[in-house]
Amino acid sequence: MPITGFWVMPWAIVACLLMPVHLESVALVPMSWGIDAITAIAKGVTSWPGAVMNLPSMPAWGIAIAAAGGLWLAIWQRRWRWWGVLPLALGLVSANFERPPDILISADAKLVAVRAADGRYLPSKAKGERATADSWTKRAATAMGPAWPDAGSSSDGLLACDAGACRYTARGAVVTLLRDPDQFDRAQCRADLVVAPVPAWRICPGARIVDRIDDYRDGGTAVWLDQGSVRLESVRDYQGARLWSPRHGRRSTIGGEGSWHGRYETAGR
Repeated sequence: MPITGFWVMPWAIVACLLMPVHLESVALVPMSWGIDAITAIAKGVTSWPGAVMNLPSMPAWGIAIAAAGGLWLAIWQRRWRWWGVLPLALGLVSANFERPPDILISADAKLVAVRAADGRYLPSKAKGERATADSWTKRAATAMGPAWPDAGSSSDGLLACDAGACRYTARGAVVTLLRDPDQFDRAQCRADLVVAPVPAWRICPGARIVDRIDDYRDGGTAVWLDQGSVRLESVRDYQGARLWSPRHGRRSTIGGEGSWHGRYETAGR
């Protein structure tokens, strides 16, 4: 900041003043020296160990409590103002109280990720949808692991795949992740949830399904698994029916930053 304020910006002003007489290069050259110094400092600092730390995103209630604590500290002048430290601290650690989704489904159903035992997300494919994958991992402060195997199981045993589908088992619930409807064993429809990149109501009639039609209508979906229960939250569920929300069957662009799937995916639905 001192380099910017005391060197770069003064030379930028001089360059603007010299532009009418075409002598701006006289100022732009020393200005570039300051920019080079800023770049060198930035590269040096970011190369230090621990320079970057990924933290899970704060829930809405945590942000509200932290903001209230900060306001309490800022508004009052007497000793009781320090009580604002408590809600501020609680808000800062609130991210630790929120459990990341077990399954994430992108708005176009092209990418599905399941949470491994070590906390990483295992994507349905190794390449493509990089922006969505990066958004998911940053929000959860984790990383992407290896893609689903063509056949066999993941290293933690939670995911078992064949050509037709993968079977994900976590927290006492079973989810079938459809791959190829032509090689799909209909017995796998007897799961707590079926996730499909194509319309699947005819493939698994009567099953609880999140398929391509749901993705088009409601956007990306986050799934939490528990013993005997499956909780779904779509972008549509979080946004609600508001005047500024996209209509059914239409997608917002990059975003949907409020909900888990919106916060975890770049292409909100």
